Amino acid sequence: MEKKCFIIMPISDPDGYAKGHINRVYQYIIVPACRHAGFSPVRASDPSITDSPLDIINTIIESDMVLCDLSANDPHVLYGFAIRQGMGLPVTLMKDLKTYLTANIPEYDRVEYDESLRIDTVQNEIETLGEALKKTHADKAEANPLLSRLNIRSATFTEPQSYPVYTEIATTPAPASEKEDAEEKEARLPVISPVPDNVGEPLSQDEIDHLKVGDFFFHMNYGKGEILTINTKTKDRLMKVQFDSGSKLLVLVASGIFRKIIR
Repeated sequence: MEKKCFIIMPISDPDGYAKGHINRVYQYIIVPACRHAGFSPVRASDPSITDSPLDIINTIIESDMVLCDLSANDPHVLYGFAIRQGMGLPVTLMKDLKTYLTANIPEYDRVEYDESLRIDTVQNEIETLGEALKKTHADKAEANPLLSRLNIRSATFTEPQSYPVYTEIATTPAPASEKEDAEEKEARLPVISPVPDNVGEPLSQDEIDHLKVGDFFFHMNYGKGEILTINTKTKDRLMKVQFDSGSKLLVLVASGIFRKIIR
């Protein structure tokens, strides 16, 4: 696949230049020079490039080479050059003889051309620019002399690592919403046998309804328990009870599971 060279140059003719001048520079010097260096030239006005700024920036970054024509100190050209320079990517600079650069770019060589586009100078400028493109691409490991002198490496990108996601697991069972569900769960547990002497008859529904925080009762599966909290906001009466085996959240309904403690 032919390597691509993205051309960043003024979009329209700057003040002080003849009509069609920018297009002639592109056709007479830049295109032949890119062909000489083995690149396929592309510029922002080509149909393959959209008007989206993100698309243009992406093209600046992903192109094999970028050639910036700094003639007339066009700010868009300087911006494109700054992107390539900041990322340490190979970029070649050119400008016409009459342009005095307002930006100080001492670390980069520039190929200069006669803005008159005289036929006796154009051929030499094509060859000079073509060789500069080849040399810059061949030396792309040192494409950013400024960063090299400062001993700063260009940014590198790696795939993000995947880490396991931990979620908190509730240690308290979700409140039961149906009485029959609670009864079924309790029925599956082994019943304490034999029943201790201080355990009396099952609690009636009225006795259960009048239990309060701090009261004790006997549970046929868990043993003696103390009521820690009572929640009456749900459909069923939920109580957090402390047993020797740990705290439990129970739905209290009249059954043989809940027994009186004889004092």
